[in-house]
Amino acid sequence: MVVLLWAAALGAVAVAAALWARVAWDELEIEVAFEPPRAFAGEDVHVLVRIANRKRLPLPIVRVLVRFPEGLLPDEDADPTALRGHRLRLSVGARSEAVLRLPVIARARGEYWLDGVDVEVADPFDLAPSKREVDVERPLLVLPLPRSGAPLRIVRRLPFGSPAAAARLFEDREHFAGVRDYEPGDPMHHVHWRLSAHTGKLQTKRYEPTRSAEVMFALDVANGEPFWHGVDPDTAEETIGWASFLARQAVHAGWRTGLIANTHLRRGRGRLHVPPATKVGAEAALFAALARMPNQPTSDLGPVLREHGRRLVQRTTVIVLSPSPGPSLRQEMDVLRRRGCDVIHLSPLDRPTEAAS
Repeated sequence: MVVLLWAAALGAVAVAAALWARVAWDELEIEVAFEPPRAFAGEDVHVLVRIANRKRLPLPIVRVLVRFPEGLLPDEDADPTALRGHRLRLSVGARSEAVLRLPVIARARGEYWLDGVDVEVADPFDLAPSKREVDVERPLLVLPLPRSGAPLRIVRRLPFGSPAAAARLFEDREHFAGVRDYEPGDPMHHVHWRLSAHTGKLQTKRYEPTRSAEVMFALDVANGEPFWHGVDPDTAEETIGWASFLARQAVHAGWRTGLIANTHLRRGRGRLHVPPATKVGAEAALFAALARMPNQPTSDLGPVLREHGRRLVQRTTVIVLSPSPGPSLRQEMDVLRRRGCDVIHLSPLDRPTEAAS
């Protein structure tokens, strides 16, 4: 009799657990995201897991497993043989939510996607667990930081390194303000050819005035010419780190900042190029390119600078970050100087003891 009662009780519990498993995922919302989604290497980052239970039935057992990709760690002194991620167990009451902030350590730049986030819910007796994988829509972009600050004597050479604001007015090519008659000395790429043909005389485009000039960073991830003779990933990372440091200064000073490099951001998409712009999202695109770009060159920087240098205006400052510029790169730098651009060459191999704060 006792055995029958125990069997009936266990059967009832099993049936209840099976019924509970059917409704466990009803009105259950789970969100997983990095906070913040963009950060510089070494900054505090968390994986935010929000579990919202909208139904009257509580969740007595909830297991969360977050697996990190290679390059991310759960803490500073993580055991190499342990799980690379976080494993937690909690309970969520009826019509309530739980928010987990799990630390993430990112030491190197790059784009990181979570391998997966497994969430398992179970009944109070843990007889009928049910597991699902939650997708993460956005990756973590770890932006590069310089390994050492740029020398103070170099920062002083840069136009945005001075504490005084620029007093000169420039033309903002993104805000068209009309046309006027052509005057000797006007750049030919500012000529409105269609309107000139209609009026019978040359017309020059006018743009809204601005105090924000352009700066174009030209990154050479090779160490000399030809590029396949000087591939050094460590030096390339130093070059990318310097570009990140100087780009932050240029953005904070209000300059329109662009980027070109002798590498491909994505295979088959052409060379890396981020044009200078003041529109929303332009700065994010530049730093995202610095985070994602490979440290392997695919060509010499000289031809890349020749291709994009044709569209630069006189007010553009070109900062060439090259460990050891070759003959073709030096030639293109001289060509830009003759066109009126301010060209500054910096080498990440220069490591004097004096550094910028």
